[in-house]
Order: sequence, then structure tokens, then C-alpha cells
Amino acid sequence: MLGAASGSVFPGGVRQLGFIVADLDAAIAQWANLGVGPWLATREMPLAGNYRGTPSEPTISLALANTGDMQIELMQQHCDTPSIYQEFMSATGGGLNQVAYWVEDFAAARNAALADGWTEVWSGDAGGQANFSYLERADAPIAIVELTEYNALTRSVNDAIRGAAATWKPGEPIFMTL
Repeated sequence: MLGAASGSVFPGGVRQLGFIVADLDAAIAQWANLGVGPWLATREMPLAGNYRGTPSEPTISLALANTGDMQIELMQQHCDTPSIYQEFMSATGGGLNQVAYWVEDFAAARNAALADGWTEVWSGDAGGQANFSYLERADAPIAIVELTEYNALTRSVNDAIRGAAATWKPGEPIFMTL
């Protein structure tokens, strides 16, 4: 049973909702029509990691925006490389895949989750910028829980995205740069 005795093993609250999509630009347009933007997009980047115990490097595009304090992440894979993104898209056709926690003590949070029965299915270090771990558990209410290292770089990027969202209005440019 999830968090049976002591509540959630994950520190803090959910900070991000992650969606796997077939068409990043179409998904951005749909979210912008709901008043979510502007979007910081990274296109067709290789993301090296460990997928279910095997090295993997899918090419993905992703976009980030905030609505209030909640960040929305959209991810599209551009190749057939085995990955958690390809696995989810094949099984479901896309949609809400993960919730993310941003953690300052990444190793402690990851170790606590593993000790609590979570299985790591995708992990890496985003080119040395920030550690991440995607975790699953059969009794979880969502496919994946992501832990992302909250360090000086990720904090500044996330603060900039949240700040831009606070003043963005539909009809303004849909993309932002840092």
C-alpha cells in the first residue's frame, strides 16, 4: 500500500505534470488555447540514460510552461529507440504519464523511494546538468513518478518559466527563450 505508515516517501508536493504527445507543436497550441504559456521548447535532442537496466539514447523534443505554480511538460520522441516515452506512447497513445517532484537531496529521495518498493525505469543526468529518475510501482495512481534534482540551474530555469507565465496572455508570442 502506498505510503501506508508515514505518508508519501516523496518530499514536498508535485511540481510538474508530464505528458507524452505525438505532436509537440499541436499539444503546445492546445495548451496555449487553455491560457498556458509561454513555452520553453528544446527540439530533437538526444537524451542519454538507463532504460530498464539498458543504456538508451532516444531523441526527444520537450516543452515547459507553467500555470500558476504547476509546471506542464510535453515530450515527443522522434525515433524508435526503446525508452519510457516510446513504451508509454505504444501502450496508451499518449497523455498524462508522470508527476514530478523537484528534490534538493536527489540521492536521499531516490534511495528512500527504492527502499519503499519503487522501481527505477529511466534515469540519467541530463548531460551532467541534473539527475533524474523515473519510478514506477504497481499500486501507484499514475504510471510514473519522476524525481528531478533541484539545483541552481534547474531552479533558475524553473523560476524563469514560472515568472514568464505570470504575465503571459494568450495572443502574445507562444515561445520564450532564456
